[in-house]
Amino acid sequence: MQKPATPITHRRYKYHHHRFPVFSFALLFCFLFCSPLLAVEKTASKKKENTYEDSEIYLRTVYRSPEQLAAFYEGREFPQEAIKRITQSCYFTIILKNKTDDILWLEIDNWQFSANSAQNNQIIQRYNRAYWNKQWDEINLKQAFRSTFGWTLMPDVRDLRAGEGVGGSIPIPMQTDKFSVTLNFATGKDKKGKMKSVTLPNIQCKQDEK
Repeated sequence: MQKPATPITHRRYKYHHHRFPVFSFALLFCFLFCSPLLAVEKTASKKKENTYEDSEIYLRTVYRSPEQLAAFYEGREFPQEAIKRITQSCYFTIILKNKTDDILWLEIDNWQFSANSAQNNQIIQRYNRAYWNKQWDEINLKQAFRSTFGWTLMPDVRDLRAGEGVGGSIPIPMQTDKFSVTLNFATGKDKKGKMKSVTLPNIQCKQDEK
């Protein structure tokens, strides 16, 4: 007798078992790349401005406007009150790939978001999952919508193996000025390798076109 096929929802993306269901991968792929959420860069210079690459890591930033966010979540039948709270925040996406042969530890709590101002580079507090859980509790948002929203966010923690990539959105309070993000990564199986740090300057909150 032929053995039943392994349910596709229990397969893992890349090297890690039971971590990245196909449905969540498809949702994240659409959130990162599908029209109308992601506008296509029209020039090579624009793409270069939004990328960083060295021998160890590849990084790309993607900006999305409140209008683009609203279109994405309206298409998934989110309640208007939830969409209102989402679009009041600033969203940018970071897509990264580990180019080394070692483990690169993604831990967003070790990243620093700083306002590009003359006032001592003020620290910007990220809207983490606890913040969003509180928002959703206040409006009694159904679990299905919470899960969909959560899948579009950058994972809080991920051990990226050689050649593995990940991407997701990072919400912060709306900023009118550009800001910087310093990404700090521990390395090695036990996190005792050299620290990898990259600073992305001039990140911006994309506004709706007038």
